[in-house]
Order: sequence, then structure tokens, then C-alpha cells
Amino acid sequence: MKKQFILALFLLTIVCSASAQKVYKLAKSSGRLNLNITGAVIEGYTGNEIIFTAAAGEEDQVDDRAKGLRAISGSGFTDNTGLGIEVIEKGEDINVNSVTKKTEGLLTIKVPQGIKVVFNNTSNIYQSDLTLKNLKNEIEVSVSFNKISLENNTGPMNIKSLHGPVDAVFTGEIKGPISIVSVYGYVDVTMPTATKANIELASSRGNLYAADAFKIAIEKPVDKPVDKPDAKTGDKDLAALQSITITGRPAATATAISGLEARRGQIISGLSTRVNGLTINTISAGRDAESIKGKINGGGMDLVFKSNFQNVYLRTK
Repeated sequence: MKKQFILALFLLTIVCSASAQKVYKLAKSSGRLNLNITGAVIEGYTGNEIIFTAAAGEEDQVDDRAKGLRAISGSGFTDNTGLGIEVIEKGEDINVNSVTKKTEGLLTIKVPQGIKVVFNNTSNIYQSDLTLKNLKNEIEVSVSFNKISLENNTGPMNIKSLHGPVDAVFTGEIKGPISIVSVYGYVDVTMPTATKANIELASSRGNLYAADAFKIAIEKPVDKPVDKPDAKTGDKDLAALQSITITGRPAATATAISGLEARRGQIISGLSTRVNGLTINTISAGRDAESIKGKINGGGMDLVFKSNFQNVYLRTK
């Protein structure tokens, strides 16, 4: 009798837990998933549907005063999922946007392996942890403050963070190129010692650490003279800059970072300039900057791990 009671209680707990979740499914097994939300747990699997799951929150309580009215938001997006997000298909793209920035609980998304994942969040107020795991297709991430965790993904991937740290663990096959860069956060990477790669590690203000087991064949650095600024314009090569401080509209931050390379020769060291609506303050490179290029196991795919102001760690399984 006691065992039957325990079993009944266990089943009731499962039912209650399931009822406390909201689910939205989209039949799609290929294309590109563009996520413009505050955070999520994104997991690859072998199915043929994108499955969005969120825990039911207090906002689901019935508001008698709202009867006959429709919830609206200044975002311009409409909740067509019941999860506080808008999901719209446009050709091969699946665009996902938060209807309101303030969300209750963390969204979980299961993604078929044939889908590429693109995640963007440039808000400096609304953000939560971002976890991507078991994905076997391309990943692109651009965030301002999110803490990023990468678990058992294959790549290729391009990860950019302004303030958040990045932890990455590769357990099996790796497909390059892979670039993981954080301006103000650390970058911590774990990967198999058998990895064949051309690797670059760099930090302007932090230190570089690597496990001896990798036996990195470090290329001898070539001293490159820094071009003097043009007498008339003061132009200086972007490669000569050690650190970059960005202020301005948060929504334009990611665009500004990617736009810096396009403005080579137009950034003036020690002064300020404008790129995509943001103020870019620069500091000349000094001897404290650390940069290593080398090969692991004879070379192979391209791996880039960088942090401007924190340390970079390379560990082995």
C-alpha cells in the first residue's frame, strides 16, 4: 500500500511538472534559426521539429480586467506562441523575437541538427545565461552581457561577446573555423589533445594558459613595424591598437565591433572616432599584449580564442 502511494505521488508530480510548462512546436529540420531574445538553453537533437518550451509563470494568471483586450507591446512583435515570443518563417529563415524584454524563466529550444543557429542580444539591461549544446551545424553568437556556455558542439562557430565570459567544452569531432572572442570576459576552452589545428591565442591585458599535452608548435613572431599616423589625417592601422572602449547605443554594439575591421586606417590611436553610431576610444598596443600563433598535431582547422581584458585558457579532456 505504501509503495502504491509513493508511485501515485511520483506520477502526480510528473503530471504537475508537465502542466507547468508551455510548448510550441514548428515542423522544420533545415534552414537558419535567428534568435533575438534575452537568453536560452539551445540543444541539438535528431528530430524534425523545433521545440520551444517555457515554464509557466505568474503572468499566466487570469487578469479579469484584461478580458476582451489583447496584450500589446512597443516592440512591434506579436506573441503567436503563448511563450512571450514571436516565431515567423521567412523562406529558409525562422525569426524569433521577444515580444517583451522582461521574461519569466528561461526558454529551452530543441533544434534539429540540420538547422544553423544565430543568436543576438545587444541589450545592456535584459539578459540571461546562454547555453548551446549538442549542436552539429553552424553557430553564430553576438551578445553584450550574456554568460555563454558551449557544450559538445562541433562547429563551425563564430562567438562574439562584449562583457560576458565564454566557457566552451569540445568532447568529440570539431569542424572549423572556430572563433571565440570576448572583449571584457575570459575565454575558457576545453578540447581533445588529438585536435589538429592552426591555433591563435591572444589577450591584450590578460594572460594565456594552455595544457602542456597540446604541445603547441609556436610560430616565431615577426616584428612588424607600426605605421606612423598620416601627417594630415592621423590614420593608424587597426592592428596597432591594444584595446577598444565602446560607448553609445547598445543595439549598435555588435555592428560596431564587426565594422572596426572595415575601418582599418581610419581609427586614430589615443583619440575617439565614430563607427555605426558609437564612440570608439582606442589605446595603442604595448608590450603587455600577448599573442601566440601555432600548430597542434601538425595543423588543420583554424581556431581563434581571444580576450582583450581577461585571461584565455586552453584545457584538455
